[in-house]
Amino acid sequence: MRNPQKFSDMDMTGVNIIQGDALNEEDVLRAMEGQDILFCSLEGDVLTMAKNIVAALDKTTVKRIIWITGMGIHHEITGVRGMMLNRYAKQRPEYIEAADVIAASNAVTTLLRCPGIQNGDNEKYELTKEGIQPSNRNVDRAAIAQCMADMIADESMGVNDSLAITNAK
Repeated sequence: MRNPQKFSDMDMTGVNIIQGDALNEEDVLRAMEGQDILFCSLEGDVLTMAKNIVAALDKTTVKRIIWITGMGIHHEITGVRGMMLNRYAKQRPEYIEAADVIAASNAVTTLLRCPGIQNGDNEKYELTKEGIQPSNRNVDRAAIAQCMADMIADESMGVNDSLAITNAK
């Protein structure tokens, strides 16, 4: 966790906050020990981070990874928007490779491809399989959080899949 102080005014009963560096293999291993599910929303040298996570899998109890990534990483969006996303993806190929490293790991994985993430309290979301055009262009952080909670409750949701998440209309 980058900024544990963000949670200072919240009830964190039962929550264990681990602060570390995802570029450091020992920190990654320490953070993953004893966990069942790993939620990753990373920026920076994501390819190294993804490789560190995959390397630690066999040494930990993590069985599932939900990897937050960008929409358009596999050129799945068409039209003008798709062209813009493809151009951006070419500038950040490490994000594509990192998602592919996670998807190829021996964990159960979900690539949760997000469009424009925005603040908001709309928890209603729509998931679209890769290759199908999403019906919306944005997603509220509350919808992403609800989706992750739903994936915890329903272990079969999004298994080994690449899903776009947008706010439901």
